[in-house]
Amino acid sequence: MKYKTLIILLSASFALVSNIRAEEGTDPLAERLFPPDLILHNSENIGLSDAKRQEILSRVEKAQVRFQELEQALRKERDAMVALLDREKSDETALLKQLDVLNARERDVKREQFGLMLSLRNMLTADQQARLKELRKTYNPSSVETRLKAKLASVEAGTQKLAGNGGDPSSIAETMQQFPVLMNAGKLKEAEALLDRVLKELDAK
Repeated sequence: MKYKTLIILLSASFALVSNIRAEEGTDPLAERLFPPDLILHNSENIGLSDAKRQEILSRVEKAQVRFQELEQALRKERDAMVALLDREKSDETALLKQLDVLNARERDVKREQFGLMLSLRNMLTADQQARLKELRKTYNPSSVETRLKAKLASVEAGTQKLAGNGGDPSSIAETMQQFPVLMNAGKLKEAEALLDRVLKELDAK
């Protein structure tokens, strides 16, 4: 049993905001922006409407496509820089020119990151932004991702064990069909609660 949409939200969110998140707490710009995973994970706490949550998800998915293109271009220029450095005798002019190109690609990535964050912030009310600033102090995105992956792995292992012992996993499979739906809707808490229910059901079988 494999659920390809497990981290459709998380992977996009974490990848898109990794550079900005690394500077949170020290960068006054980063402190005033909100990563999509932070917004969506706390959507109920800040009273985010379903319509706005869907719009945020749509913008994140579109941004992810653009980021993949930018990352590919960045890797290409980085590889070109490495090739120049691997030469026995460095061409300083060529290297400095390539450095400018590499820096330009990195600026493109950061600009897209900032643009996404800014567009999401503008969708939030002043009260929602203030609440998110407080919630961010205790929010650990890596622990959320790790926890969901671990629980999903337990569900998969439990389902395989059940089937291997001659049990009927159809009810589990039916329940799990809602998991990607919840993830795609940005309802992380509901998705995790569903995993907990499935694990409890597997323990009882």
